[in-house]
Amino acid sequence: MSTRTNEEAARPIALIINTNSRRGHDEFELAQKALRDAGLDIEAHAVEDEKESARLIALEIEAGAKIVVVGGGDGTLSDAASHLIHTDVALAVLPMGTGNTFARSLGLPLDLVEAAKTIAAQHIEKIDVGKVNDQIFLNSVALGLTTDIAQALTKDIKKKLGLLAWPVVGIRVIAKHRALVLKVSSQEKSFAVRTHQLLIVNGRYVAGPIAAAPDASVQDHAFDVFVLGGAHKGTLLRATWNWLTHRHLFSPENRYFTTKKLRVESQRCHVQANVDGDINDQTPLDLEILPSALRVVVPWGFDGEKV
Repeated sequence: MSTRTNEEAARPIALIINTNSRRGHDEFELAQKALRDAGLDIEAHAVEDEKESARLIALEIEAGAKIVVVGGGDGTLSDAASHLIHTDVALAVLPMGTGNTFARSLGLPLDLVEAAKTIAAQHIEKIDVGKVNDQIFLNSVALGLTTDIAQALTKDIKKKLGLLAWPVVGIRVIAKHRALVLKVSSQEKSFAVRTHQLLIVNGRYVAGPIAAAPDASVQDHAFDVFVLGGAHKGTLLRATWNWLTHRHLFSPENRYFTTKKLRVESQRCHVQANVDGDINDQTPLDLEILPSALRVVVPWGFDGEKV
């Protein structure tokens, strides 16, 4: 770890917390205390919109900060990453969302006190990020059933049930779900498919603690692409089970491959996509990996090749 200059040491580290996140509002004071107890001089900012967060991050970049600490869910972190890619300022994550998928991919402790200790050590690595159309993402892009479930989730349900909100709402959504008709194109392969679920994954995990694949990584310079089953819902369930038990490589009901770049088109109407928990894009989707584009604070001993 490089030695900090006197000017860097004298300048407090910016802490930006999305108080609209599941824990951001309730744990704003606790997060500050955890970081200060870990030995960091911080200047805390409670934000409620992306514009304010972007303004604060721009000031940190201009000032030559080494790190900026961001607390919130995966959508908040992806938005922060979009401003920090290809800069010398590292993103330090305080996990304050529902699933904390990105924090898990970095091997970070989910406890705020332990996460603060990790941030205080300021061990930095470069990782890949994804780009879909003009949007940066850290974890995944999904089309199909999980997108419809995400749309059905309310803040109250997520706050009350946490990760259990997904299966509870999912049981209601799947009964009415219609298969998508998609065309997937990449250098490795191109095909048309009828399916209830497509996943394009950058990180180690999906939807919290679910491992994307045994060798999934935020440093492998490639997406893991999963088509989970065909038009019949029974194949979706079997394909999902094969994926969760890491048998997707050998299952005829799973189409799985890795790629650096791909295009997804809907053969019917435009289909909405779930990008790191936010429903804010639609087909056609052009995706590419941006290798080693983001500096992040990780624990000592971090190994991007291990789930």
